[in-house]
Amino acid sequence: MGEENLLLESTSRTYRARWWILMLSSFHFMHQNVGLNTWGPIAQSAKGAYDWEDTTIVFILNMGRLGSILYICIGSYLLDKAGLRVAMITYSVNMLISNSLRSLSKNKEVSFILITIGEFLNGCNGVTSFAAPPILAARWFPPGERITASAIMVLSAYVGDGLSSLIGPVIVEKPNFANNSIANDSTLTNGTTSDLLVANADEILDEVMIFLYIQCGVSAVLMIATVAYFPDKPSSAPSTSAAMSSLNYRESFWKLVTNKRLVFLVLVFGIMVGVYMSWIMVIDIIFDPMGISQLNAGWITFYTIITGSILGFIIARFSDIFMKRLKPILLTLFVFTITAFLWIALIASEILPYSTWQLYVSAIVGGSLLNASFPLWYEIVSEMSFPIPGGIINGISDVIFLIFANVFFVLMYIPVSDYRWMTWIMFVCSMLGFVTLVFFPVTYIRTDIDLEAKEVNDNQGNELDNITLGASQMIECTSDKES
Repeated sequence: MGEENLLLESTSRTYRARWWILMLSSFHFMHQNVGLNTWGPIAQSAKGAYDWEDTTIVFILNMGRLGSILYICIGSYLLDKAGLRVAMITYSVNMLISNSLRSLSKNKEVSFILITIGEFLNGCNGVTSFAAPPILAARWFPPGERITASAIMVLSAYVGDGLSSLIGPVIVEKPNFANNSIANDSTLTNGTTSDLLVANADEILDEVMIFLYIQCGVSAVLMIATVAYFPDKPSSAPSTSAAMSSLNYRESFWKLVTNKRLVFLVLVFGIMVGVYMSWIMVIDIIFDPMGISQLNAGWITFYTIITGSILGFIIARFSDIFMKRLKPILLTLFVFTITAFLWIALIASEILPYSTWQLYVSAIVGGSLLNASFPLWYEIVSEMSFPIPGGIINGISDVIFLIFANVFFVLMYIPVSDYRWMTWIMFVCSMLGFVTLVFFPVTYIRTDIDLEAKEVNDNQGNELDNITLGASQMIECTSDKES
């Protein structure tokens, strides 16, 4: 790294507009996940009102994943070539169209088609939600704020999952069946309600529409705010690494495929995110045979994600202050994550005696710690892949995430009435992340560049101070002699 490039640090500066960019982007990513996770938390109500089955809900969720996979090239191109402003305006317009389609009709046949199309379009936005946070953080925030900013945006998306898990069951009531022998929805282990008469189906449909109208209104507000003010980038870069040119697409792919450590790291990261995000979206179905209602499952998801987001923010801030300590922090998190998911799996498999408090504690601890680790994984991937453009590296991570998310959902097409065994998959994924970190060295390419630039700039500042001090002393001596 030549000294000429390092001198870019002297022209680096930050702008207060970065906080508006951070806030608006976070609300976007949060809202997108609320829409994407609409149906999982109210699965029992949706099955009762729309005559759906578990596989119907899984199909709708998979359409979102399919949208992301098909949109991955366009989304990555918009982020890297068209710019963040174009990418985010496209994102907000697509979000409004998606939520508008879902709220057009109450007819069961028509609404299924519109909901499926809306889920597909919303899934297209998932590319930006997944790939944009590290790019936005690097483009607008200095090294001492970069991890924190990225964490806020990443975790806001997961907060959206938590909000939908809470708001959905609160707005939409659970089904009441005319057959009094069925006391509540937690006894529905055959995956369908089509052979039962739902007494409050019309009320459920009305409440679902209210939920969808609210999402549509929020989409309109966010789109207006984005069009009004969302700059592509600041006038001056906040750091040396942000001011440097990225590799072109051909060089980027070659650098990626020839770096086996980076390929494996991206693969493991994508697997963990994909499996976890799918697991948390259908936790209602997985825990249903254990007598956990959709409202209680929603509370578990909400507490898990909110706790994970708070922890993630604290850990990210700590990582910004104590740079180049991401690996030991992640290893510590994974020790407790593995323990918690093993606890959940043993309870779900009835190896340990079941109790509600144990299920709550183990699920919240395991999910929140894994959730809190994701922003740090983002940063490690960004550090080790620099100067590969963020749209490319995060786009590839997104593809892997979506593939394994779909694999998880495909497993739910297995014709069984009990999906509790799928909790073991989370335990295996946690072990995979831990083992990967233990045996793979982590390099901090981007941070090293910024720290070296800061050192050069500080040294030049000290030299200038010495020259100024020497000149002042000479002037004083001259004045004394003249007097």
